[in-house]
Amino acid sequence: MRKRLSAEERRARIIAAAVSAFARDGYDGTKMDDIAARAEITKPVLYDHFPSKQALFLAVLESIRDSLIGKGKVIAQDDTSLEQKFRRSIDAFLTFVEQSPDAARVLLTVPAGDRVAAKVSREVQAGASAGIVALLADFAPNQPSWQRHGTAEFLKEGLHAVAVWWLDHPGPRREEILELVLNVAWLGFRTQADANGAVKSPGSIDRNG
Repeated sequence: MRKRLSAEERRARIIAAAVSAFARDGYDGTKMDDIAARAEITKPVLYDHFPSKQALFLAVLESIRDSLIGKGKVIAQDDTSLEQKFRRSIDAFLTFVEQSPDAARVLLTVPAGDRVAAKVSREVQAGASAGIVALLADFAPNQPSWQRHGTAEFLKEGLHAVAVWWLDHPGPRREEILELVLNVAWLGFRTQADANGAVKSPGSIDRNG
């Protein structure tokens, strides 16, 4: 006899099925019937958890975003150098892209055909920006707010562009993509952070002299 799933387990199964469906068919091409079939539940049960495809899409995006922000907070609290925190934060995002390509595509692709879903996607991305701004406050506590916001947008959009390119051109190893990002972004970020009060731990690696 099949074990009866708890509401939390069923919700997790629905979200996992939705990630696969949205990644394969896009938001506009995905049907709630498809998600119910993938999750091995009936459509009425699906609607008990999520009243619409838009509500389900929001839950999927928020789940992915919050997981990434949570990992970033853990890294920011470590007693390591600024550079090591920066490296580990970028690597955590690239590891997510490598290990969860479907979730990455869903997070990084704004729906084109549904205005409400597109608005949901932009709002979730705004929440991601706010999370990065909060992490930057730990890296450079004296940095002006406008600089943190500008840096957060630069880092987020740049990383997203690299991630989408990597998903479409999967040849390079994650370590190579990491070094590419660090070589492009680290010098400017380090200079800006040091100028605004970032504390460098003893033993910090200076990549650029």
